[in-house]
Amino acid sequence: MIPTSRLFRESMSYSRTMFTELDIVRNGVVVAADIPVVDGTVTTDRGSNTRYEASATLAMYSWDATSTQLKIDGTRVRIRVGVTSIGIKESVQVGEYLAYDYDNGYKGSLSITLKGLEQLVIDDKFIRPRVPPYGASTVDTISNLIIESVPDAQIVALNSLDKMVTDTAAWDKERWDTITGLAKSIHAEVFCGYDGRWYIVDAPDLTNLVPVFSVVAGESGVLIEESYGESRDGVFNAWSVSGQSTDPNVPPCWGFASDNDSTSPTFYSASGFGKITGFYSSQFFTQDSQCAAYAQKLLTESLAYKAKMTLSAGPLPLLEAGDPVGTSDPDGKSLKTYLLQQTTLPLGTGAWNAECLTSEPPEAA
Repeated sequence: MIPTSRLFRESMSYSRTMFTELDIVRNGVVVAADIPVVDGTVTTDRGSNTRYEASATLAMYSWDATSTQLKIDGTRVRIRVGVTSIGIKESVQVGEYLAYDYDNGYKGSLSITLKGLEQLVIDDKFIRPRVPPYGASTVDTISNLIIESVPDAQIVALNSLDKMVTDTAAWDKERWDTITGLAKSIHAEVFCGYDGRWYIVDAPDLTNLVPVFSVVAGESGVLIEESYGESRDGVFNAWSVSGQSTDPNVPPCWGFASDNDSTSPTFYSASGFGKITGFYSSQFFTQDSQCAAYAQKLLTESLAYKAKMTLSAGPLPLLEAGDPVGTSDPDGKSLKTYLLQQTTLPLGTGAWNAECLTSEPPEAA
């Protein structure tokens, strides 16, 4: 959750006026500040290579002297969403972006497409195969690979695990795939966050979610709609994970996890739900225990895809993908806990929407 004041959080449920502004940044210097945004969206998505993406429409009247500052040569854009309530004005940054393209129609508005700074790393491929730094810290290696592509990157390592790099197969072409593969080997995720800094965090544990924010229903709340459905699409009730062997005489490491609860609706069996196995292979896994642990993580998350959970609420700029949230009735009784998988924040009018994962059965609602 994006850090905010208590007043900002509480204002979400009361009378307030929302506003959106952006700054244009070139070479670390703000060259145009506080430009009003009249429309657009900010999306955050755990399943995307770029955690934050956005589109923004600007009113031309504010661009008479600053439109020439917008370039696609590495120019960055910072978006802020704020509230004015009871005489107080406060805003939070909701992403630092690479200006990807823009359309100046000379008819009263200018539209910009913005991508997360991960795009700079995605585009920067290895021009020749690279030998892994055997014995180096995985976290340090991730940090170095990012800084090579984004020299001003600030790395915030909040993950719990680290290990030595032990894979020996050369890294070929895809820098970002290497970074995310290294992160998965320590059960972590890597992304550029709301403030333009790079975060290495533990991958969420769906079986142990602690809400950081409660989306309350009723007259004093912001929850508009909560819906539940089920689908087999994207659901695996078993995972086979393989890795690499550092000894040519030893088979590659391997791990397997399945839904072995005979009372479960997704029980791994030839009858009922059936046997749907997912496969994942990574050169960064070198031990059976790593493979088994990651297979269990993939199983827990993929089973959660059976439940299609969606939330709709008033604008909630402080929430982002990866946040665990709870929904509550007007009396504050918690009904359910979700992991936000994808969020869409309107920069004009409209509702905030989220797609969610949960390990709880629908009967708990």
